[in-house]
Amino acid sequence: MTYMSRFSRPLSREDIAQIGEYSSRRNAEDGVTGVLVTLGTMFFQIIEGDQRAVDALYARVLRDDRHTDVVCLRTEGHVADRLFPDWSMNVFDLDHQGGDVVVALKVVLGRMSEAQHIIEQYTQPAVSQIMTQGLNPLEVPLRKVDRLVLFTDMVAFSAISDRLPVESVSELVGLYLETCSICISRKGGEVTKFLGDGVMAYFDTSEVDDAIESCVDIQLELARIRDKAPPRSALRVLFSGCGLALGPVIEGSMGSSIKMDYTIIGEPVNTAARVEALTRMLGTAILMTDDVRAASQRQWDLTPMGVFDLGRESPTPIHSLTVGLAAEHDMRSLVTDYLDTIVAPQS
Repeated sequence: MTYMSRFSRPLSREDIAQIGEYSSRRNAEDGVTGVLVTLGTMFFQIIEGDQRAVDALYARVLRDDRHTDVVCLRTEGHVADRLFPDWSMNVFDLDHQGGDVVVALKVVLGRMSEAQHIIEQYTQPAVSQIMTQGLNPLEVPLRKVDRLVLFTDMVAFSAISDRLPVESVSELVGLYLETCSICISRKGGEVTKFLGDGVMAYFDTSEVDDAIESCVDIQLELARIRDKAPPRSALRVLFSGCGLALGPVIEGSMGSSIKMDYTIIGEPVNTAARVEALTRMLGTAILMTDDVRAASQRQWDLTPMGVFDLGRESPTPIHSLTVGLAAEHDMRSLVTDYLDTIVAPQS
């Protein structure tokens, strides 16, 4: 197994030497061999041996408070020959070694670390978690599970993108996606897709109230941003709708030979998107299906909005959650009217 991680706190040369000495003794007892390389604030390690012994060592690494951002780069099974049969654990602290080969290795590992950090920013948490466990996401079988699906996107984005400068649109979208991601992740949700100006996420069915609360948090945070924005600021048009649906989905890696996604598909995904679209028509920021309402354990201030054809086998009862936001009833008109004031020339 090959993994990399970051120091969770500063480590001295003595600290690193002690890690090597302890690892060497412990690994000799467990029949594990390998090499540990340190560079800057990074660990790079290859460990080899019986699968159970290697898995147990990696589990200790994940619990070790000296490591953070642990990523398993590769696991290999059915290996006939070891790379380091004579090293129970040899440590190379590249920050204190010289030579042309070492300099080249420093550059390679430094670039590798930087690339891994960039990849992590483009990888959703579920994939990172699978990789942290030493598994290949492409080899994890698809599974059918119940999920609560959340869709949210910006109100009147077409008008915003048509009438505001590119820089303002970029700022709005970035702030919106950041706000939604934080509110959803903080409540235990998994952000699985950014859809232009929208976000798709899902929660375990035991977290229905957390999902509803994340929608409330999104609305309240956007209201705070609008209220704090200066006059004529584009931030004042930052409104959104949220739709929630519940049911069985297929979860796992799907895609093509060109690009793969770890995602969910199924009827609740389509329903949540259609429920979110209803927020414009019904003039309310948060809507949910009756399944979500029934699964909730908290007493929310819900209002029945009627029964709607959302492409399911039968029409779906929809409920609105009131979050006490001023002018929530006509968000699209608010946005387009305000765009008239900030885009028009000042008198």
